[in-house]
Amino acid sequence: MAKKSWTEKLNSGAVREVKRAPKDFADIQAGQMMLITTARDVADFVSHVPKGKEVDIRALRAGLAKEAGAQIACPVVTGICLRIAAEYAGEKLEAGLPAKNVPPVWRAMPPGAPIWKKIENGKEHFLRLRKAEGLAV
Repeated sequence: MAKKSWTEKLNSGAVREVKRAPKDFADIQAGQMMLITTARDVADFVSHVPKGKEVDIRALRAGLAKEAGAQIACPVVTGICLRIAAEYAGEKLEAGLPAKNVPPVWRAMPPGAPIWKKIENGKEHFLRLRKAEGLAV
């Protein structure tokens, strides 16, 4: 079976789910209503972050949870979904697509965020775009 592309992962048709957290983990307490988000949700959310502004992973999780009617978003799934959106955006930027046509994931990737160590595509583009928007690099 062939490996899925980042575009296929972003557009997988996955559906967000809100469920009770089964146990305490990270900053989640057992019983809280927890969002299991999707990469598409993350891409859409960051598309509404204004140019020159940024969100960190906690703010991203809080915003996604609020939109879905949950108390909190799963940190693991949100991180994975941010990476999928970032890899997708990076591939598209490297293929020559204008920044205005990709999710502005660089607004959710502050310096020092763990995602910088993981992404394979678009790092230089993201740094250039952050700088152009007046965000720390």
